[in-house]
Amino acid sequence: MSSYLPALIVLICIVVGLKAKINIYEHFLEGAKAGIIALWHILPTIIGIFVALALVRNSLLWGYIIDKVGLLINPLGVSKELVPLALMRPFSGSASLAVLTKLLSEFGPDSFIGLSASTFVASTETVFYVVMTYLASAQIKKSRHIFIVAILVQFVVIISSCLIWRVIS
Repeated sequence: MSSYLPALIVLICIVVGLKAKINIYEHFLEGAKAGIIALWHILPTIIGIFVALALVRNSLLWGYIIDKVGLLINPLGVSKELVPLALMRPFSGSASLAVLTKLLSEFGPDSFIGLSASTFVASTETVFYVVMTYLASAQIKKSRHIFIVAILVQFVVIISSCLIWRVIS
């Protein structure tokens, strides 16, 4: 049934448009034009995020960052194995899912690391991607407080997910 849903939605839109005597094709073209304009505004931001992320992840800097951040948050109850996930999640959903998959296959889904990682991923969003895309499409320039709060929330969530599973386990 779900494979028929997109076609059904399009068909309903066409029927409703015909009943309301709306020029469906003209409105479709206007929507497509607005979508292309929005894409034009956010595309440099998206490309910048992915290029910067790839450069850092494929360099020696990535291992250094993981080691240093691990030393900082290990006393707070966060395992060093979760650091790559915590660093990747704010930037890329697909990369963080790859890290999560690796953690689950290595440690198991019922392990402390597997449960903490799963809770963290389910409780957070790719904030840099979402916020930068939104800010670029809305053409908002002053955004430093948004990122500070978003990173603090990510930090609280990773510590909370580890704390919850330490108490429960």
